[in-house]
Amino acid sequence: MSERSTAWAEYLGAAQRLDTVRREAADSAAGEASALAAARDELPTVQARLGMQATRLLDSASRAGAPPPVLQPGPAELLTAAEAVTGGPAVALAALRQAGANVEVADGALARFDDEGSGSQTLRNLLVYGPLSLAALLVQLAVAGLAGDGAQVFFAAVCGLILAPLAFGGGWLLVGIVYPERPRTAAVGAFACIAPALLAVLLLAVL
Repeated sequence: MSERSTAWAEYLGAAQRLDTVRREAADSAAGEASALAAARDELPTVQARLGMQATRLLDSASRAGAPPPVLQPGPAELLTAAEAVTGGPAVALAALRQAGANVEVADGALARFDDEGSGSQTLRNLLVYGPLSLAALLVQLAVAGLAGDGAQVFFAAVCGLILAPLAFGGGWLLVGIVYPERPRTAAVGAFACIAPALLAVLLLAVL
């Protein structure tokens, strides 16, 4: 092989290697640009969810009677976050998505806490609705007892229609005063106040 042929072969090999490097660099740049665009799109969503979660954390701590949690990152957390995004847009996007997954886990934990708190709050609210419902029932039975035998059901129904909603309304207002930042469990209160009145009318109608 002549020197000219050898030089041409070497030139072609170098050109091919250069083209390979250029293609790999272009693919890498395109991947980084895509990762950067995805991170910019997802970052506002994660920030908004973190803001809502911070509000829920503060509210949950207040309802539990615990001191408010520290939500600002300290030096150690900031250092860990900086190390997590070192390595380019693709690494930063992966860290951002991991943060989104962590938000999902925290949301689930908060939801379970809210469910447990709602159950205990229902029992506390029944301590308000229950006595008012009992008082309304006693008045309803007393009025029905004063009526004649043929009019007991009628007077019991009329008193139930008046007193049961009044008992529920009074309980609803009282729960809001006693537990101003807790759920009032209106459905439970309505059942606790209306069901006994209806049951009393049915029993009088049968008996």
